[in-house]
Amino acid sequence: MTNMLGPQKAKVDGGFGEGTDLLKEMNKIPLFMTELPEEENDTLAALQSLIYDGPPEEVAENFKNQGNECFKVGKSQYKDAINYYTKALETDCKDDKIIEACLTNRAAVNLELENYRKVLIDCSKALKLNPKNIKAYYRSVKALYALDRIEEAIDCCEHGLAIQPNNLALQNEKEKCLKKKEVLDKKRKEKEEREHKERESEEELKRAIKERNIRMEYSSSKAQTSLRSVRLDKQTNNLIWPVFFLYPEYKESDFIESFNEESTFLDHLEVMFEQHAPWDNEKKYIPSQLLIYFEYNLPTPVVGGSDAVPTTKLVKVGKNCTLKEVLSHPKYVIKDGIPNFIILLEKSKFKEEFLAKFK
Repeated sequence: MTNMLGPQKAKVDGGFGEGTDLLKEMNKIPLFMTELPEEENDTLAALQSLIYDGPPEEVAENFKNQGNECFKVGKSQYKDAINYYTKALETDCKDDKIIEACLTNRAAVNLELENYRKVLIDCSKALKLNPKNIKAYYRSVKALYALDRIEEAIDCCEHGLAIQPNNLALQNEKEKCLKKKEVLDKKRKEKEEREHKERESEEELKRAIKERNIRMEYSSSKAQTSLRSVRLDKQTNNLIWPVFFLYPEYKESDFIESFNEESTFLDHLEVMFEQHAPWDNEKKYIPSQLLIYFEYNLPTPVVGGSDAVPTTKLVKVGKNCTLKEVLSHPKYVIKDGIPNFIILLEKSKFKEEFLAKFK
């Protein structure tokens, strides 16, 4: 006796011939096929043609039923379900009920697949055929909720409940939508208030800069939105600036994150050089021996032309000057939101050579 629990492939004598693979031979019969054959199969072609044989309504109904069966199987056959519903809709079916059912069923599959915009398209078409289609309203609500289109979702709920006031599913969805609307409204209000405060602060800052006759230039829009920008202290009405001190002799720099405009340069130098800088090997950089300069560009006419070529000059800054006084200087221009100042040692050969470049 043959063991029925043995290997799937069995060699048999007779029937299909000695040494023939039974499953391979069975796969050639359309009824038992598990995959499409590479070569042409007349019987299979005839069976396929029968799918489209009959009135369009009957063909569409068959496709719809196959789609329903695939949908019942689960996610593994959702794609097939959509294909069957689509084939049904591509027929010349004149039965609006069949078309309506295929549209709402295809919407149900796409809802599971999170293809929310396709859900809305099919439900919209179904509602044009039947404005009382509760399933179309329900699935539209689910898709709109997922897309955060809450106002529209609530509107769909109300249209559906106007048709079936006691529909529990739509009542639950409306309750969910109303709760989400509260959350979204709160977030939107907070965002609007935050943006309003930011605009107010920006306007106050612009006014403060304008009142001080401070000029600013930016090399790009990106530089204009730099995080390291000036801010206004609303308690004192003082501007707080980020500032760079540059030490060209050593190719070093210091970044001062918060330089109050009412502070003097000496205030910062005394703190910064309370201890010698690690790069100052000779320990000569002490506040009393330092000079401060800023650069400005002076347009100079070109000989034989009308264009202007900027020539860089230096302006000396007193150590006891406040930052506000210097930034308000008619020759000072803040580049990219951060003031820069050059620091030189008063008695040094480098200073003489450096200054000579600007004469």
